[in-house]
Amino acid sequence: MKVKTNILTNQAGITIIEVMVAIIILSTGFLAVAKLQSVTLSSVYRAQKRSTAMLLAQAYLEAIPFNELDDWHGFSKKKSIIIDRNNYSVTTIVNPLGTATQKNVEITVSWDSHSLSFETLRFQ
Repeated sequence: MKVKTNILTNQAGITIIEVMVAIIILSTGFLAVAKLQSVTLSSVYRAQKRSTAMLLAQAYLEAIPFNELDDWHGFSKKKSIIIDRNNYSVTTIVNPLGTATQKNVEITVSWDSHSLSFETLRFQ
C-alpha cells in the first residue's frame, strides 16, 4: 500500500514569505528607534538652549545694582551675545511699578531656534 505524503506538511525550512515578513517587522522596529533618537536629540538641543537662556537672564538680573535702581528709571538695554555659535539677544527693561520704591524689571532672552521662528524666555 502506498502512503500519500503531503508536500506542505513535510516542510523543512522557512519560506521567502516568512523571511520577508520578518524583515518588515524588524525594519519597522529599527525605524521607530531611529525616529525616537532623532526626537530625543532635538529635545536635548532645545533644553540646552533654554538652560543657557535661563543662565543669561539670571546673570543679567544679578548684574543690576539694586541700590542704584532709582537711576535706572525707564532704562532699556539690548545686547547680542554669541555662545557656542548660537546668537542670543538679551533685553533688559526697568520701569516703575506703583510706588517709588518698587520697580518692574523685565529681562527677555531670545534666540534663533533654526526653525521658522525665534524662541523667547521672558522674566518679570
